[in-house]
Amino acid sequence: MPEPDRQRLLEKLDDVVAIRRLDSQDQFGMVAGLPGQLFGAYAAGGDVALEAGGEVGGVAVAGMGGSAIGGDVIASVYDAELPSPMVTVRGYNLPHWISNRSLVFIVSYSGNTEETNSCLHEALDRGCRVICLSTGGKVGQIAAEKNLPLITVPSSLQPRAAMGWLSVPIAACLENLGLVEAVADDVNETASVLGKCIELYGPENPAAANPAKQLAADLFERIPVIYGSEVTAVAALRWKCQINENAKALAFCNQFPELNHNEIVGWEYPAADMERFRVIYLTDEKLHPQNVKRMNVTASLLENYVGEIKRYAGTGNCRLARLLSSVNLGDYLSLYLAILKGIDPSPVERIENLKKQLA
Repeated sequence: MPEPDRQRLLEKLDDVVAIRRLDSQDQFGMVAGLPGQLFGAYAAGGDVALEAGGEVGGVAVAGMGGSAIGGDVIASVYDAELPSPMVTVRGYNLPHWISNRSLVFIVSYSGNTEETNSCLHEALDRGCRVICLSTGGKVGQIAAEKNLPLITVPSSLQPRAAMGWLSVPIAACLENLGLVEAVADDVNETASVLGKCIELYGPENPAAANPAKQLAADLFERIPVIYGSEVTAVAALRWKCQINENAKALAFCNQFPELNHNEIVGWEYPAADMERFRVIYLTDEKLHPQNVKRMNVTASLLENYVGEIKRYAGTGNCRLARLLSSVNLGDYLSLYLAILKGIDPSPVERIENLKKQLA
């Protein structure tokens, strides 16, 4: 992109008044509110009355879209501690191995997500231990009828902007059951790290010193392909989904080492369209050495096809901080891409139309 054109894009992202005018539901404010969400969510999860002890035969988090990503976050952060598998279920049915010994989190922001409600009924039929997270809706009604633990999520947010509320209560409950440790310490550090990220990426920080604005200008009218590995695989998925919903744009994601066994071969045809793609690596200081090597070798193999591969790493000591700081950059990026297109990031009309036609 010629430098004068890029500079005009960056100047557009420095017009804070215009950004606030276009952002009808204050998505920028919701992203900036994530540190506060973490504290409120941890307290809410900790207040749930749970009976500790007894073997937990697997953990499932049933949810869709923004209500599902929290399960991925917690599984990715605490998988090394958990004594049994933890899976996110995006669909109508629970895995067959989920039984009356299993713990099932039912996560639906609206409470009316049909796939998640199907899993709720299955969990009840199987006698599972069930914990619900929702603003209400059908999930709230069933929780009241069946006397199920219900963590009430604030209703003033977009589901995709409620990351803290849809993830941290799960970790708090697992901590209460003795399945993981030190969640409070992780929350405190993560909130501190995110506070610094928000100052760096937020609209008030000029583009000259703002990596999120600079990346948005670089990706304008391009198709991002985001690659993560281990803990950052979840961040890559989150970047993709946020760009889809906020910027109304295509984006794709994958993870190392899996992509080295298939997708790497696809970076050749159609040759005429390769220049439209841009690759982003989401890295982490504690990746397996072979995954680091794979990233470097893959970059060398792709450099003649995709040009520069940009790399971004989360910050912080604990896995939660490193993951959510990486997520935070992607959240801001998606909003800035929407601003550059001149669109309000909040509405998701195709999703709403789809729901109406399925009802």
